[in-house]
Amino acid sequence: MRYVIIGGGPAGIFAAEAIRRRDRSSPIAIVTDEGEIARSPVMLTYWIGGEAPREGIRFRDPSWAEMNRVDLQLCRRVVALKTSAQKLILEKGEEVPYDRLLIATGSSPISLPIPGAGLKGVHSLRQVSDADAILGAIPTLRQVLIIGGGFIGLKIASQMKERGVEVLILEKENRLAPRMFDVKASLFLVNLLGRKGIRVETGVEVEEILGKAGQVDAVRMKDSRVFPGQMVIQSVGVRPNTAFLTGSGITLERGIPVNPRMETNVPGIYAAGDVAVTLDSITGEKVNNATWPAASRQGTVAGTNMAGWNLSYVHNLSLNAFHLCGVPVMAAGNSGETSGQVLVEEGPDFYRKILLKDGRLTGFILIGKVSQAGFLLALMKKKDLLSNAGLIPESLLRRKQLPQGYGYRHGSLFIRSTGERS
Repeated sequence: MRYVIIGGGPAGIFAAEAIRRRDRSSPIAIVTDEGEIARSPVMLTYWIGGEAPREGIRFRDPSWAEMNRVDLQLCRRVVALKTSAQKLILEKGEEVPYDRLLIATGSSPISLPIPGAGLKGVHSLRQVSDADAILGAIPTLRQVLIIGGGFIGLKIASQMKERGVEVLILEKENRLAPRMFDVKASLFLVNLLGRKGIRVETGVEVEEILGKAGQVDAVRMKDSRVFPGQMVIQSVGVRPNTAFLTGSGITLERGIPVNPRMETNVPGIYAAGDVAVTLDSITGEKVNNATWPAASRQGTVAGTNMAGWNLSYVHNLSLNAFHLCGVPVMAAGNSGETSGQVLVEEGPDFYRKILLKDGRLTGFILIGKVSQAGFLLALMKKKDLLSNAGLIPESLLRRKQLPQGYGYRHGSLFIRSTGERS
């Protein structure tokens, strides 16, 4: 069996490990256009903030490929997929045959289609080279402008402020991270950031990035205001890397739709990570769950099934947890929604929200006080009626564990289907 994986991020690495645990002899190849594998984009913000060393960006030892007998094909860009011939076509015309294929090509940061986006000093944060450029410029920076107030934008803002740089966050929506936070949670975080000296503007849109001598100097807003800054960091989302799949026969829909076994519409071809489109287990909507936990779990399921077993990916829900200016923040499920039954508890140093629909827990936000996180996450994964567990909504913000006899293992991330092997 010839296993080929396109991409050396978490989905690809975890898939290779899952394959090797079940197939000790067949060849596994990882093909990637990057010069190294097993790098964590999530860790780049910690490196910028001085909370992690450069080597902490890698989540596997350099000897990983040799230990797992994986053939690394670095700096080799895939330009086409011939599904009928079961071959990858590389940039220089080379061909890579496969029996089972995993597409784990990840995503690329979106660059705003506005004048000035190509100026020196405009960055995203996805690659080590991006972090290198940002760190190299910090000694001469006075102000940095962050376009986008999502998870990554907030983390970068906090880290840059720690480096002594004046920070302004510009968010197009009327609240920060609208898929994660409601208006009250956003306002709490805006006030928190303000106390730390980080300015936030919501409901605003950048019209143009201004420059002098080819270098960023300011941004002009659609309301004509101008904000000065020597660096602009765009954090407005990512786009799945699927251009090479045009004409391949692989179905594309804002990424690659897969079933719970991480299979595409073409037999023998799987997809996992940022490039995969899965069904949210809370809302039932098609989503790109572009998070580290999702990529690693999807990779494990895909690799296991590629090796002939039968696993399904479950508990596919939005989950983000981080510290912002020293305050713990966690949001899960359909947390940005306001419909349904909403329970809120708030104070000067905390904000907590529970969202219920049809008697079931569908989302929560915890800021400042997060001790109930494990209990709430387990209850939400159960997808059971609160009444079946003998719970009332008002008790949820006080309990820290499920009722006796109603246990749940967070480790049960997958369910076996008809048997251990397919």
